[in-house]
Amino acid sequence: MADLTPDDSRDPQSPLTRREMRRREEARRSDSAASADSAGSAASAPSAAEVPWEPVDPAPGEPVLDEDRREYPGQHNEASEGQDREGQGQDRGAAGEDAVVVGTDSSGTPVIVRPAGRKGYQTVTVNRDRSLDAEKQAKKAARRKRRRRRNIALTAAFAAFVVLVAGLSFALKGILPNPVAEDYPGPGGVEVVFSVNEGEGAIAIGNRLEDEDIVASSAAFIEAVNQSRSENTIQPGEYPLKRQMRAADAAAILQRDGQGQVHYVAVNRGMRLGEAMSAVSESTGVTVQDLEAAAADPTDFGLPAEAPSLEGYLAPGEYRFPVDAEPAEIFAMMIEPTMAELEEQGITDEAEQFRTVTIASILEAEALTDDYPIVAGIIENRLNPSNEETGGYLQIDATVIYGLGQRQLQFSEEDKQDASNEYNTYAHRGLPPGPIGAPSTQALDAAAHPEDNSYYYWVTTNIETGETKFAEDYAQHRIYQQEYRDYCADHADICG
Repeated sequence: MADLTPDDSRDPQSPLTRREMRRREEARRSDSAASADSAGSAASAPSAAEVPWEPVDPAPGEPVLDEDRREYPGQHNEASEGQDREGQGQDRGAAGEDAVVVGTDSSGTPVIVRPAGRKGYQTVTVNRDRSLDAEKQAKKAARRKRRRRRNIALTAAFAAFVVLVAGLSFALKGILPNPVAEDYPGPGGVEVVFSVNEGEGAIAIGNRLEDEDIVASSAAFIEAVNQSRSENTIQPGEYPLKRQMRAADAAAILQRDGQGQVHYVAVNRGMRLGEAMSAVSESTGVTVQDLEAAAADPTDFGLPAEAPSLEGYLAPGEYRFPVDAEPAEIFAMMIEPTMAELEEQGITDEAEQFRTVTIASILEAEALTDDYPIVAGIIENRLNPSNEETGGYLQIDATVIYGLGQRQLQFSEEDKQDASNEYNTYAHRGLPPGPIGAPSTQALDAAAHPEDNSYYYWVTTNIETGETKFAEDYAQHRIYQQEYRDYCADHADICG
């Protein structure tokens, strides 16, 4: 069989396709046939194996197969160089009966061809780079294995660290005390009225309690509510609390269902009875008609028989009534401070009490606080029927206005002459039928102890500053009255 080994000196790793192997096999057979005809010619002519190998393109019209594009690089094995054809025959027998050794590459590795069915032969060689590739793959596999072990170790270490931290946190939580919300030690200072609005929850209430400095922190109040054993919820209403009180104390008051919950009413200085009843009705929900019915008989509350109503006896101040308080209880609470102040001043006679309260109500309506004692002396001077200036007439505008049921500083000359107004002290001598508003403690004290002076008149010439001028006769008083009129002409919005 002819040696079909390619010229390895030109291309030691020249590719051999199945098509090429088939053509060389056909050439070998042709050479064998030709050698039978002419031995001499065969000796002198080069064989196909001796012809330098060149790639063979497919014949015109012959399709190009995928195997023609496949390369089969030569491989190294342990076969030594210089193997002869007997050795090749042995390799062919080792490779299989149908295997054909077509030659060797430059390293002496045999190139073996096996039949591949109808499509020809396939070349099977030993990859000379296999040992190098195997070494590289082994190193890569080792690196991957080391990396995998390292990742597993790092993951295990991190997991152990997390477990350790969690265990320490749990242990410290059991040892160290929990942080306590800021709270006041109590019991608190100034009393205040705190209103709970409809729909407010503990968080909103706690925030407002903190804003108003009733509790130190909203967190302390919420904690107190959560730890409370009370089954009562905080209801809308007004509650008596204190500045800087303990959160638990505030929660206890607010959580009492009906207990501690109050109706809040404020009575201002000079407020009239009708205005006070409206304020009580708005807070308690009791109608004004029911309140008026409860106050119909002043003697039920210890007032003198000549008192036409509770007017003047409801002391100015802030009141907190229990939600279940009856109207009579409410009025008794509001009258008590006035009666206590009269007794404090040594006035126990009912008639004298009534007179004092009436004068005090006029002082509250007509004068400034600092002028109460001096104006109280003027009232006493006017009430003296022998005085030549007023002849026993008080001539006080505030009483006329009260009788008119108005709240303004001026009235007409016709109103001044109207004797049908029994509170018209221009038309009637002496004190009016009763008080004209709620007098303060200072007014009661001044009425009980008037200043001794020779004045008969006074007028406030500047409402904004409260400047008041006093006169001993009517001529001087008229000058001051004109100053007041001029002021009102320039300040109609103030004088009304």
